Amino acid sequence: MMATVRTPHRSISWLAALLTALTVVHRLHAVAPDTVASPPDERAIFRAFDQRDYPQAAALIESWLDARPNDPQMLYNLACAYSRLGRTGPAADTLYKAVEAGFRDFRHMRNDADLLAIRDEPVYQAIIDASRRLERERAQSGLARWKARFGSSAYRYEVDAERRLAYAAALNETSFAEMRAMLAEEADYLIKTLFDAPPAYDVLIAVPTPGDAEVLFNGNDAIGGLYEHHQHRIVTREIGGSLRHELVHAFHYGHMERLGLRRPHPLWIQEGMAALFEDYERGPDGGFRFLPNERNNVVKRLARIGRLTRWSELFKMSGDRFMRNPGRMYPQVRSIFRFLADGDQLASWYRAFVLHYDEDTTGRVAFERVFDQPIDVVESRWREWVRRQPMIDNRVGFGDASLGITSDANSSNDGVLIAEVLPGSAASKARLFPGDVIVAVDSQFTRSIHELLKIIGGKEVGERVEIRVRRRERYFTRSVALQALR
Repeated sequence: MMATVRTPHRSISWLAALLTALTVVHRLHAVAPDTVASPPDERAIFRAFDQRDYPQAAALIESWLDARPNDPQMLYNLACAYSRLGRTGPAADTLYKAVEAGFRDFRHMRNDADLLAIRDEPVYQAIIDASRRLERERAQSGLARWKARFGSSAYRYEVDAERRLAYAAALNETSFAEMRAMLAEEADYLIKTLFDAPPAYDVLIAVPTPGDAEVLFNGNDAIGGLYEHHQHRIVTREIGGSLRHELVHAFHYGHMERLGLRRPHPLWIQEGMAALFEDYERGPDGGFRFLPNERNNVVKRLARIGRLTRWSELFKMSGDRFMRNPGRMYPQVRSIFRFLADGDQLASWYRAFVLHYDEDTTGRVAFERVFDQPIDVVESRWREWVRRQPMIDNRVGFGDASLGITSDANSSNDGVLIAEVLPGSAASKARLFPGDVIVAVDSQFTRSIHELLKIIGGKEVGERVEIRVRRRERYFTRSVALQALR
């Protein structure tokens, strides 16, 4: 058993120095990583919390700490159990020890209902005050660290204080303004319909040069973008679907922290919601209409051969297992959320999911509440909806309508860079050259080769399109009659 001698005066001075010196590391408490099997006693601790059996939880954690006295996660959990039991003195002392041992998820701490009983304790207040100072310094230094590493000559640095977004982007003035407008539109929609507010901290939006991206992603061309929650940073190769996807992750994490969750939302839900926003258009009422993309065809093929994952299996799937086959899983979970959005039930489902999260962490109850039907009936409706969705033509083969260009992957961050113009092609006749960047077709942005292929793949030979091109810093538009690829 650990000692319970209280030393609040030492806590206040010591914490300020400690938190200033150390880096915040994100961890949600009472969660075992998917990739590590939990020992039986650890699972019992989680189960006791879920059942609100706080005396049992405290006893189990005390036993755990007999063998591992400096485990910051379990010290934090013990403080939560003590707080729930009304043992405010031991709770505050144990929370202090958790921070001393290395616990750093202060945003979660601030929102954790398990600690309500000790929020007036001097030790708790000292921890929170010191952590807020550290967060302010950390937010201010995000841009500074990027600038120190990559300089100012290629980058623009700005802050959107209203939406808590900070920008470090290797873009020209036009592309930068277009990106900011796109993200403001998406952020406002996320706040209005799903997450209620932006994150409680600044999120850095970093759009590196292609060369800097190669360094940051260690030469892995398969990575289009990522959200690093421990740094509150999005890094993306392009300013289209990948960036829209990662912004959802950032706002979703912010909402989970405000909810004070003991365990985060399942990965299939996080990735399904983020993937949904990869492709959308604004409707006349200002709402979002989510569009099919290349993932749509994967789901159609899986449905045709009877290989769609059953929801009962999906709902219990660990994050590690989900990520073993992303090419199969991402399309399916995007399809589920597009099914919800198509029926104007995305927001109501998410509200029901959050409301009943203590009862059910899988999403099943939310589906049954929103549709007022058993889950197997809702799943059948989704499968029928998938069957009715048309395939999209996102390939350009011999004989298909084509611009007649080639492009290298990840060679530009604001559009599709032309690597080669085929002789006699539509692009050649339009006087396009290698090095030109196609940023839009028929007023639809083409920030990646996938977005360009989706537009051109739906056209016919001889059809005219308006191509918006960036040639170094100059923009122009050309009318192009598409020709058959030969």
